[in-house]
Amino acid sequence: MASVSFFREWVSPWRSYVAEFLGTFFLVLISSWVLLLGSLYGKGDVLEAAIVIGFIYTALLYVTLHSAGGYLNPAVTISLWLVKKLSGPKAFFFIAAQILASLLAAEVLFLLFGQDSVQFRFGEPSFGLGISAQTAFIVEAILTAGLVFTVFGTMVDRGGPVSFGPLVLGFYLVAATIVASPVSGAVFNPARVLGPAILSRESASLIIYVVGSLVGGLFGLVYESIFLQKSKKK
Repeated sequence: MASVSFFREWVSPWRSYVAEFLGTFFLVLISSWVLLLGSLYGKGDVLEAAIVIGFIYTALLYVTLHSAGGYLNPAVTISLWLVKKLSGPKAFFFIAAQILASLLAAEVLFLLFGQDSVQFRFGEPSFGLGISAQTAFIVEAILTAGLVFTVFGTMVDRGGPVSFGPLVLGFYLVAATIVASPVSGAVFNPARVLGPAILSRESASLIIYVVGSLVGGLFGLVYESIFLQKSKKK
C-alpha cells in the first residue's frame, strides 16, 4: 500500500511536471532573449521588454494551468504549498522542473549567441545605477507579493474571475516590470535568474532575487488568513 501511495503522490502526475517544465522553459527563454537582445544590439526598451514578458506569461499560463498549476514560478509554487493548495510532492517536482527548465533555457541561449550571451549574463537583470542591494530586495519582495496577491485573487479564491486570471496576471507583470526594471531589474521569479546566473557564473545578485521573491511569496499566507478563510465559511 505504501508503494501505491508513493506512486500516486510522487510519480503519477508526471504530465503536469512536463507541462510545468515546458512552460517555464519558454518563459525563461523568451524573457531572457528579449533582455539579451537589448544588451547585445541596444534595441528595445523597458516598455517593449515588459510587454513581451507579460504577454508570454499570459500565453503560457493559458497553455499550462489546466494540466500543471505551479504558475511557472517557484515563489508562487511555494506559496500555494504553504496554504495547502499543492501537495508537498507536487510542489517539489514543480520546483525541480522549473529549475531544470531555467538551466536548459540558458543553454539554448548559449547555443544561439555563444560567448556574447555569457558576457551579458544571458540577459539576467541587474540593479539600477546607484540602487543598493537592500532597496532591490525590498522592491522584489513587495512586487512578488503583489503577483501572489493577483494569483490568489483571480485563480485561487473560488470567487475570482478564473477564466481571465492569466490575462490579469500578464497585465500585472507588464506594469510591475515597467516600474521595477530601473530599480531592481524586475525579476519576481527565481526561475528567471537561476539558470542564467549558474551558467554565467555571475551570482552576486542571485540571492537578492531568489530570497526577495520567496519572501514576497509568503504573502499567500496573508491572503489565506484574510480572504480564503472567509470564502470557506460561505
